[in-house]
This record gives sequence, structure tokens and C-alpha cells, in this order.
Amino acid sequence: MSVERFLVFCSVISWLLLSYCSRWWIESVDGYLIGNRRRVIAMWRIECILTLLNVFAYGQLMKWFDEDVVKEKVPDRRKMQITRKRCSDTLIVFLFLGQAVYFMYYAPGFLQWLLFDLTSICAGIWTNLIAFVCGFGLVNFFAGKMKLFHYTSWILEMVGKIPNMHDLIWQRRSQIKFTLIVTLIMSVSMFISRDWIVVKHKTIGIRNFSADGGRLKVAVISDLHAGASVYTEQIHQVVEKVLENPVDAVLIVGDMVDAPVADIEERVRPVLQLPVHAPTYFVTGNHEYYYGDVHEWLRFYRDGQITVLENESQMLKGVCLAGVNDISSPKSGILNHEMDLPKATQRCPKNTTQIVMSHNPASIKEFLVDHPEELSKVDLILSGHTHAGQFYVVIPVVYWLLPYFYGLYEIPFGGQLMVTAGSLYQGPPMKMVGMSEVWILDLVKET
Repeated sequence: MSVERFLVFCSVISWLLLSYCSRWWIESVDGYLIGNRRRVIAMWRIECILTLLNVFAYGQLMKWFDEDVVKEKVPDRRKMQITRKRCSDTLIVFLFLGQAVYFMYYAPGFLQWLLFDLTSICAGIWTNLIAFVCGFGLVNFFAGKMKLFHYTSWILEMVGKIPNMHDLIWQRRSQIKFTLIVTLIMSVSMFISRDWIVVKHKTIGIRNFSADGGRLKVAVISDLHAGASVYTEQIHQVVEKVLENPVDAVLIVGDMVDAPVADIEERVRPVLQLPVHAPTYFVTGNHEYYYGDVHEWLRFYRDGQITVLENESQMLKGVCLAGVNDISSPKSGILNHEMDLPKATQRCPKNTTQIVMSHNPASIKEFLVDHPEELSKVDLILSGHTHAGQFYVVIPVVYWLLPYFYGLYEIPFGGQLMVTAGSLYQGPPMKMVGMSEVWILDLVKET
């Protein structure tokens, strides 16, 4: 059995074992550990998928050394074999490092310090690389099928007349060159822009606006993901951008951390400057439930004068500001902690504007099915979670899969939804240019 087939076999067996044993392993604990273990299972499943993709990527990229190409262009066969071996070893190490990033979240501190940045950068490069590898894999498959039929082969001939397109369709080496060059350009640009924090301003008109003075200005940040490859410096940059803008409140819409309090408390500490600047509010995202006890983080925020809205509301300059726990909270294992819109808004006075902080914009679908009456009273929902894809190559998939992607939407019953791309990044230290953002929203009465 070849190594490739062995890896595929191991991935399939691992997936089947996880499907059989995961429920028992999760149910053997209680409380927040249930959410932690669900994350471990999810990561193992991701590893199984990544292994299959890596086997495919290795096979596609190593076709550079196909025998028919080698015979034509590499007369020194021994030198070619040495080059092939070196390229193979380098590619295997790279693919392994890119896949290992998920294990780093659970590695001892010293190993994280040594390898987290390296593995996360490799994971970012891998994300760009695999998109083009899979894309050209589809091109090769469909081009081969289309060539068999007269009524489709003419399309290939027409496309092939476009400069360089013939080689990109039929020449494996041209495909690989294109893949490597574009992957390098995209990865470098996204690495540079990862913590280039952009302040974006937007005015949103709200019907029957009840804010004192007819105006409310808020700063919205989300998805800081402190821990992993996000350090104190990046958190401080986001905080500084907020402090430069006079606002009535700061709203943190989930996914603040990617590690337990004991591991990264100092990295998050710059956020505690925000309540000195303006009243600061926080709701949980899905990542709050992945590592350790979420209540330790909530105590940390409250001790720092950040108001945590756990299905609660507070009045803010004549507006009812409500916050719900993340849509994933029912799976966290924490009792009485599930997302609850009616509970969050029940104390909102009648005829006041309602603004809801909800990390995942997909929660609107659940609100619409389970709580349409409460949703009809909501004027504006603020969300994050999607990162707007984070990677250019991921945009088509995310846009297709998610009900709300990025920007301002109208939602049922006349309300609005604002989805931010997040202030930093998750996992790989890469993000699309200009998409690490702080939003300054000027809320006014709709004219």
C-alpha cells in the first residue's frame, strides 16, 4: 500500500471512529467541558478532511515531474531524481506544518511559542494554495471530458485562443507556476495587511429612533481572537483605533479569545482601556466556548468594567441595547445559557429603539422561526463571525454557505443587520487588505 493510500485509509477510519465514539466521550463530562470536547472532535474531523486534501495537493503538485515531461526537458535523470526528492520532502514538511496548526491550540506553552507562528503562517499559505490546486483539478477534469465531445470541444478551442489560456488549461507546469506565484503574492499581501486596522464610518437611519438628541454613535469591534497568532500588540492596535474616536459606547460582538484566561490574560488586558473611554458591552461568540470555562472570561471582563450582556439588555441614551449568547451556546454544556432573544429584550421599554448584539448573523434565521414577534420589534442587529471570508479564495464558499456575509442588510419586519468582517483574524495571521476593521456607526432617525 502506498503512503497516499495509507493516509486516505487512516483518515476514513478516524472519521468512522469519531462518529462512533464521540458522543460517548462528550457525554462522559458535564458543564463547559462538553463544549471544549465538541471542539476537539470538530478539529479531528477537520484534520481528516485536511489529510485527504493534502494527499490530493501532493499528487497534483508533484506532477511537475511527470515522466513524459521529464523525458523531454530533463536529460540528466539522476539530477532530476535528486531534485524531485528535495521538492517532495519540502512539500511534505510544508503540508504537515500547515495541518499541524490545529494541534497547536492544545500544545504546551513552550511548543506554542516555538511553532504556533510557523504553523499558522503555513496554514495561511496552504489555504491560498489548496484553492488553486483544487480549481485546476476541476479544470483538468472537465476539460478532459469536454474534449471528448464535438459540441463542447469547440468551447475549449475558443478559450484556448485567449493569450496564455491554452497553457493554463492543458499544461500542468503552467498551472503549477501560476498557482505558486499567485499564492505567494496573495499570502504576502494578506500577511502584511493582517493587523492594518482600518476605521470605517457609516451612518444608519433607523425608523422611530428614540435616542436622546436623535443621534447615537457607537464603535463596533468583533473577532479579535486573542491567543493563537494574535498578540498583545495587535489587540493594542485595535484599542488605539477605538480610543481615537469619540463615541457613546463600544460594542464587542463576540469571539474575543482563543485560549483560557490563565494562558493569555495579559494579551487581552489592553481591552480594559475601553470602558474608561466609553461604556463597553460584550456578548459571547462561538470561540468563547472552545477553550476553558467561558465564565472565567466573563468575570475578567466584568472586573474590568465591561458590561457582559447574557441574554440581557440595558438602556443606552434612550435606546434599548440587548445582547444574546451565541447561537452555539446550547452545545456548550452550560445550563440555562442558550441564546434567548425574548429574555434579552423583555425589559426593553415599549416604543424604544431596540439594538441587538448577536455574534453570528445566522441567528436571525432562528429568531424568525422561533421568535418572530420579538424579531419584529428589533431595529438593528450587530454581528460578526463571518470574517467576510478572511481569505479571497474563501469568499465564494462563505458567500454561498452563509445566509449573511458582510455589510448592511434589510431583514424581515423592516429591521436591519450589520455584519462586520472583524477587527483581526482567526488562525492564520493573514487577512484581506483593508478588512481588519473598526466600525464607527452613526445611528440617526431615518428620513
